[in-house]
Amino acid sequence: MDVALSDELQHYAVHALGFNLAGITDASPLEGSGRLARWLAAGAHGEMAYMARTAAVRGDPRRFLPGARSVVVVALSYHDGPALPTAPAAGTVHIARYARRRDYHHVLRRRLVALGRFLDARRPGCRWRVAVDTAPLLERELAQRAGLGWIGKNTCLINRRLGSDLFLGELVTDVELVPAAPGRHHCGRCTACLDACPTAALTAPGFLDARRCISYLTLEHRSAFLAQEAAAVGRHLAGCDICQDVCPWNRRAPTSCDGTLATRPHLVEPRVVALALLGESGWQRFSAGTPLRRLDFARFSRNLAAIRAHTEAAYADAGAEI
Repeated sequence: MDVALSDELQHYAVHALGFNLAGITDASPLEGSGRLARWLAAGAHGEMAYMARTAAVRGDPRRFLPGARSVVVVALSYHDGPALPTAPAAGTVHIARYARRRDYHHVLRRRLVALGRFLDARRPGCRWRVAVDTAPLLERELAQRAGLGWIGKNTCLINRRLGSDLFLGELVTDVELVPAAPGRHHCGRCTACLDACPTAALTAPGFLDARRCISYLTLEHRSAFLAQEAAAVGRHLAGCDICQDVCPWNRRAPTSCDGTLATRPHLVEPRVVALALLGESGWQRFSAGTPLRRLDFARFSRNLAAIRAHTEAAYADAGAEI
């Protein structure tokens, strides 16, 4: 194992490329593959059939890159201050904080490629492959093994200093590097995330039933909503922050958002009436260059219709007019 190279890679990732955290783990099979199998067997993945198709790769980095020996895991913070109130203002919708900014996939991927080239210059002929969250890896377990934090009861990767507003990425390589000590759990007896989830999607600490999750319903679920699903969406257009909003580690986290990922003001609580005027080309312009582009116009329209129905019902209950 090359101690000097391991230190150099982590230093370059943070001080030259701008990642907030960097750590190293080996490329051995992941214990989470067993939990993933049980999660799939329970049907908790809903319509995400790709999770079952890629399960074998997700649980073993050596299937992602044959001959892999190490994984460099990095994190980039998007925490740009105190969370907004979970309940949007009247007549507005909620867009998850991670989606209110430039598409992080492009930002992380470019920096990871630069890290791979840095490694290649020091180990000519080495093999490496980069991954961001759409790649088939159990990246939160890799991040925990690399010492970046721990997987909380809300299934997010939490760092004691930075909280959980973190984008993760990986550089998988056949170079043998020095692994870090795994992150230790610091949730203690806290159950704030489980208690706050309005749909009881967190059925147990660390177990998320995606079929009940607002993020899944608004982004991954492609079918028409059942009545109870439409009601569950509330005013959420894309994603949900509730289980992170209530996490004590996020409430004490410093503002540490990377400047390239600054929040775009038009994505903070946009008004229902304005969104209802968008046609397909208007939605494409509204979401351009952000993670919202994964939400096609059909699902945007479905989500907005559910929100409008929820809003109309809320106003009717209050005896008001829209």
